[in-house]
Amino acid sequence: MTEKYLIRDTIRFTASIVNLDGDVDVPGEVTVSVYQRDGTVLLNAATATADDVPGEYYYDWKIDGPSEDIPLIKASDLIVVWDWDGIHKKRMKFKVIPETD
Repeated sequence: MTEKYLIRDTIRFTASIVNLDGDVDVPGEVTVSVYQRDGTVLLNAATATADDVPGEYYYDWKIDGPSEDIPLIKASDLIVVWDWDGIHKKRMKFKVIPETD
């Protein structure tokens, strides 16, 4: 089930990073990006924070409303993409809705 959030909420994205064998992986840098379904970038390659547990990362993202620098966030599925060394990526979907919905 897709998680739903309101504009102006702060979301804590979390990820556990493991290799193909399922062993904990601790890459050099982990970044987080958020995209609308149409490809509009809402957050571009922000550096995630390493948790106290090896291989665990998080990023707190506040869903701001539209402004000159921030595009209008449509009430639709968004995708958060975790990226780290090599070709590795992890994708998760979530939904943002206006407070009136």
